[in-house]
Amino acid sequence: MKNPYHLPMLPVTFDTETELEFYKEVVDATAKLEKLKQKIRYSPVNESFLQLLTLHESVQSTRIEGTQVTFSEMLEDSIDERDDWERIEVRNYQKALRVGVESIQHGYPLTQRLIRDMHRSLMEDARGSAGGSGEYRKIQNFIGPTKDMKDASYIPPEPHRMDDYMSNLEHYINGHPYKKESDEKKLHPLIKTAVIHAQFESIHPFLDGNGRLGRILIVLYLLQTDIINSPFFFLSEELERERFKYYALLNGVRSIGKKEPDWRSWILFFLEATNRMAEKQFKKLDAAEELFEKGNRKLEQPSTQKVWEALFRQPIANVHQIQEITKMAPTTIRKSLRDLEQLNMIFGDDRKRNRRFYQYDLIRIMSD
Repeated sequence: MKNPYHLPMLPVTFDTETELEFYKEVVDATAKLEKLKQKIRYSPVNESFLQLLTLHESVQSTRIEGTQVTFSEMLEDSIDERDDWERIEVRNYQKALRVGVESIQHGYPLTQRLIRDMHRSLMEDARGSAGGSGEYRKIQNFIGPTKDMKDASYIPPEPHRMDDYMSNLEHYINGHPYKKESDEKKLHPLIKTAVIHAQFESIHPFLDGNGRLGRILIVLYLLQTDIINSPFFFLSEELERERFKYYALLNGVRSIGKKEPDWRSWILFFLEATNRMAEKQFKKLDAAEELFEKGNRKLEQPSTQKVWEALFRQPIANVHQIQEITKMAPTTIRKSLRDLEQLNMIFGDDRKRNRRFYQYDLIRIMSD
């Protein structure tokens, strides 16, 4: 009979040599994130880029959990308005992320209360939503390939210990109310983010939604510690690309297949993924800006430029959606869309009514 894992409480400490190894990656990652932050600040497409990044993150994070819905399909979601469970999960991820980001940006700390509020948003009308939405689990759960605990690859701590573990995590995130962390014990926020994510996943406090919520905690802690100043950086795309390595290294932290918790391998993987993702997002923004400015140079009419700009917020759109963004008359929008089609800047489908127009170049940039 397999038993629940006796998860050590935080903090976790490292020897000097290991910390130096971490900080080599941290220096590169913080420089790249700062460069990306400055580029977004002055970008002509910053608002639309952040909006699309958030949607892309929501799709990628839910795909790690087994959904098959694509970024392009979710771009059409507001037109299609389908209520299949995969789309609901992506929408809920966006909603939970928004709840968390707004709270942190208003100056509130990342607390257990906020985590439970986000979980309620995440689980609304979704798979497993009957299982204690916003409440810590009251029964034992496990992670494994079947529904039988004997096949479990990991059994998290017992339910009665959830309050203790989550209080410990909350104190680690925000500092203990009665104890001041000494300077020599302080870890860089990027390293702490890796620890927070892994510990939350190991606690597994909810019956469902732990993976998605744990990935939201990554961006919220980076916001809280001012590593980023807006939700412009997400890791799920990189984690989804190396999903099995991600799972294996999280298991290493839990001493699965190891003599002791392997924090070093997990944290290095997290920091290396951060470096790759920061670089990738900079290139995406650079390509999106170039596409936007190149397109604008081809256009003489301000109304057509306005429609072109709207299609950066909604790369798959119909006339009604563009009207909501631009507040322009439908006839003006239709003329601008015809002009953009003539220039092969966008492409429309063959519907007789409510045609959809596709900004394929931007979709490719965001998807690559």
